[in-house]
Amino acid sequence: MKLLVAVIVKQDKFEELLEALIEIGVPGITILDSVGAIDYLKEEVPIFAGFRALFDGKTAFSKTIFSVIPDELEEKALGEIEKILGDLGKPDMGIAFTLPISKVRGLRK
Repeated sequence: MKLLVAVIVKQDKFEELLEALIEIGVPGITILDSVGAIDYLKEEVPIFAGFRALFDGKTAFSKTIFSVIPDELEEKALGEIEKILGDLGKPDMGIAFTLPISKVRGLRK
């Protein structure tokens, strides 16, 4: 089993991505609203407010998804994420990764 984590910066693609992941069988997706540390600092900490001008036009908020997936779904899920979001190596696209899970409780089959 793997933990799939994806931070989606391009929110205009979020619904399409969510539908694609559900369609390929990614189970039990949890969605969180999230914000990067730099974005948080520039909005919430007065001493960093001057940074706002450096980041004009960039949305501060992201969506983060989590799902526990079977090993055989790992490449397919990551492939769908890249297909829909584009090159994750480019700035402000997002990030996706998996982590091995050694034990889990509470999954429904």
